[in-house]
Amino acid sequence: MVHENRRRYIVVHILSPAAVGKGLLIKLTRDRTRDLDEDDFNRIKPWFVYHHNDWAIIRTGHRGSDDLIDILNSLDGVPLREGEFHLRVVGTSGTLRGAFFKHIPEKAREGHHYRQERK
Repeated sequence: MVHENRRRYIVVHILSPAAVGKGLLIKLTRDRTRDLDEDDFNRIKPWFVYHHNDWAIIRTGHRGSDDLIDILNSLDGVPLREGEFHLRVVGTSGTLRGAFFKHIPEKAREGHHYRQERK
């Protein structure tokens, strides 16, 4: 039996420029998903659940994880005013907790909880 609402959490490390905000990452991702038809978008439906210190966790449906990874990889090298945008998809997990503890290095998550972002 396949559950329709299973989720995957994709961990992304933003390499440059320094101190990229969540808003820019959302805008770049939204620009790439804007042209998708409704069925494809509903399958992917990215949702940003964590962003701190150049690390982000994005939730997607389990059937859309490969497509979202392709979209995120296509963002690597996008020109910005400050230079080029570079990111790396670090890994995927079936739980938010697993994504946080498995793929974000201990030094980057020190003193932070995966359910709360620092402003």
